[in-house]
Amino acid sequence: MILNLFCCASIAQTAGDKLENELQKLYSNSQLPGFAVGVVSENEVLFKKSYGYEDIEAKRKFSTNRRFSVASISKTFIGLGLMQLVETGKLTLDTPVNDLLPFKVYNPYHPEVEITVEQLARHTSSLGYGALERKAWYLDQPLSLMKKDLNKDIYKLLNAWSENSSMDLGEFLKKSLNTDGEYYAKSNFAKNKPGEVYQYSNLGAALAGYIIELKTGTPYRDFAENLITEDLGLDKGIWRTTKTEPIPTSYFQNKIPTPLHFPIIYPTGGMMLSCDDLTQYLKEMIRGFNGNSQLLSSGSFQLMMNPSDASNPKGGVFWELNDEKVGHNGGNYGVTCFMSFDKNTGIGKVFMTNISSYLDDSLLKEMIGVWRKLAEYESKFD
Repeated sequence: MILNLFCCASIAQTAGDKLENELQKLYSNSQLPGFAVGVVSENEVLFKKSYGYEDIEAKRKFSTNRRFSVASISKTFIGLGLMQLVETGKLTLDTPVNDLLPFKVYNPYHPEVEITVEQLARHTSSLGYGALERKAWYLDQPLSLMKKDLNKDIYKLLNAWSENSSMDLGEFLKKSLNTDGEYYAKSNFAKNKPGEVYQYSNLGAALAGYIIELKTGTPYRDFAENLITEDLGLDKGIWRTTKTEPIPTSYFQNKIPTPLHFPIIYPTGGMMLSCDDLTQYLKEMIRGFNGNSQLLSSGSFQLMMNPSDASNPKGGVFWELNDEKVGHNGGNYGVTCFMSFDKNTGIGKVFMTNISSYLDDSLLKEMIGVWRKLAEYESKFD
């Protein structure tokens, strides 16, 4: 028995060494400033490593313990929050949002159809974005970049963000979704009926976060912080505006650093987590899917991480479904993150980098190359 255990440990170590070398080659042949990766099962971190730089000019090495934006992976925490509210009887997934909000929200193309919490969570609410992307972010510093430095459309968008400032989440949503609101427009909604079509919606996710805020009586910012620290055992400081230590530099595709930018609808993409944090989080999510977590009941995890019916195979409760894979990706200017696990094998993967691929697919192909290399080694850690 001792010999068998020793052999298994030796094989796992060899797989880790080989993967580390393979990833180093991929990094050396890439244009990525830096990245961190992790491979986990429900019981352990099988592999975790960082490569390259979190700041190219300062030659500061990328690390697995430094927090930076995980973009839309933040939405998975909204899913956890909603399921906690369901378990405590504070709402049901089929509750109409107008039973929960202090203002009314209807799709102007279908005012007779109620929008439900589940439609928000599974991205079938018919809430769009329209021109709200220009309103939903703000810069925390003057825009010093020139038009020649950036893609024309990106430059215009950053200029619009430079005119915005921080705003209360509920105030922004009321301005955007209520007919009396300053930002209200029909283009903030799709023409299809609520519940009919999968259409990924940042606005719908923000509204779900706001509902959590209303039903718990706690600002969503504090609710998520408590979830991270009390339920998951991670450190405080998950919101960019509350961090005091340096954060990794984020880069546009041309390696120009992005200005500091923050989402007003922050529940949808404003969280900061490290690779260490994400691997621990993903371990707990795998445990939950397998019925071994105290965070939610087994039934709630199954509901959250499976489709409601065959008409919407992609949509979990703020988790993305792709055949037997469960996870979520995140991307914004200066950050790209992938996170998922396989339902059958129980093995999960994390990838995060401090650059975005908005001009063409060249960087994205390099990121996918790293992701596929992790997938290649999943079974070798078994």
